[in-house]
Amino acid sequence: MRPEPLRPTAMTYTPLSESVELYQTTELSLSQIAARAGVDENELASELRASGVALRSEDQDAVTTTRY
Repeated sequence: MRPEPLRPTAMTYTPLSESVELYQTTELSLSQIAARAGVDENELASELRASGVALRSEDQDAVTTTRY
């Protein structure tokens, strides 16, 4: 008897590096990708910026930015 294959659940953890790639290669929004990764939108936005990825215009208003 073979075990049933694992099926993804609605809440899956996605590492931030994968989240950055998803943001660059798909049309998923910042909030959708953050939810998949289980992180706050601001945390994902910071990771994107640190990776040199500009936020899409529709996602810029979704995050709080602090400039020093």
